[in-house]
Amino acid sequence: MLGMQLVQEQRVRLSITPVMKQSIHLLTLSSQDLVRYLQEAVDENPVLEVEEQAAPLVRLPRRGNQGTFASYDPLLQAKGAEPTLEQLLSAQIRMLDLPPALAAAAVYLAGCVNDDGYLMMDLAEVSSACGISMDKAEAGLDILQSLDPAGVGARSLHECLLLQIRRDPSAVRYAERMVEAGLAELVPFHPGKAGTRLAITSREAQAAYDYITRLDPKPCRSIGCNERPHFIIPDAVVELRHGEVYLGLHSAGNLRVSLNEECSRWIRHGSPDEVWSARAAEARAIVRSVQLRRRTLIRVLTAVMDEQNRFLHEGPAGLKPLNLAIVAEKIGMHESTVSRAVNGKYIQTPHGVFELKSFFATAIGTASGDQMSAAAVKLRLKEFIRTEQANRPYSDSRLAALLAEEGIVISRRTVAKYREELQILPSLERKRWG
Repeated sequence: MLGMQLVQEQRVRLSITPVMKQSIHLLTLSSQDLVRYLQEAVDENPVLEVEEQAAPLVRLPRRGNQGTFASYDPLLQAKGAEPTLEQLLSAQIRMLDLPPALAAAAVYLAGCVNDDGYLMMDLAEVSSACGISMDKAEAGLDILQSLDPAGVGARSLHECLLLQIRRDPSAVRYAERMVEAGLAELVPFHPGKAGTRLAITSREAQAAYDYITRLDPKPCRSIGCNERPHFIIPDAVVELRHGEVYLGLHSAGNLRVSLNEECSRWIRHGSPDEVWSARAAEARAIVRSVQLRRRTLIRVLTAVMDEQNRFLHEGPAGLKPLNLAIVAEKIGMHESTVSRAVNGKYIQTPHGVFELKSFFATAIGTASGDQMSAAAVKLRLKEFIRTEQANRPYSDSRLAALLAEEGIVISRRTVAKYREELQILPSLERKRWG
């Protein structure tokens, strides 16, 4: 007979408190994201205070005519906004002596050019929008394609290359014929086969191909660019001073977080309501989380740099194989904590700024039984290709054999994989005729 029964049992369950969740979130943030997070927290919570770093003093450059002014206005030295690509093309059109209808069509076409310089509108649509004939639309396109830089107004890569070749007085012979034969002849390229199809010698085909590869497939990508350059502010800095390693967090993201003294004193001795008590608890949790993040980062960075000590003295060639488990065991933390600490973080070293994840390199076996990092193997691979003969480049099998002579055990397929990651062409496409 079925019945109901009360049973008592013990069960272990992992629970993440809001404070732990906040600490994990702050650990995953980069220094720039942490600064933004703290600034937003300060705006919402008056109990929390963040001490901002003072901006470094910059010595103003001397100007020859600065003494003529009673006072120096730094706003006069501010750089104005750069003109857009459409404005630059329209300015060139205004300098030409054109009929009003033709100038209007050319200006309209200039507004239909994308950031790379390609015309993104059909001439039939231009004729209908401007109320002009197809002949005038084509004449407007000819004017647009005659402007600088060469290649602007092209409707395809094929046309863009032809425009640049035809306007170049020093263009290599047969380059135009090679492009007219089709871009499929260029990828992959073989001088002997291309020369046979075009009825020219292999050297002439190679010279034309080399010239074509120097042309710009996106002639306007650096003109009137509205995108701001992306800068990386490192989260930490490591230096070598007289053979000693100095490590610390970067000042730009190492803000001092504390509680407001007046608010804290009023909350302790006064009778605040639940809202203020909650804000004080939230502020204390943020302070603890920031301090915990700082300590965790220092421990992880110290362990990583201790393992990669050869890198500090020799550069990327001195990288040794490393994984998260080694660092986690060394500092007594879980691998997931180390992964969160290194994710999205950058460090400034004597050899440049590197992402922390780049120090965790895959191991490659050697004939002596030791291990070598994949980054060091790639550098050796690049060195072999850099010193090869242009008319007899190394194949992937030959590169694998050369690495094997140095004791690096690696297959041809792995060599091909690393070569593609380094964006290096195969031997057939690297081959050059004198």
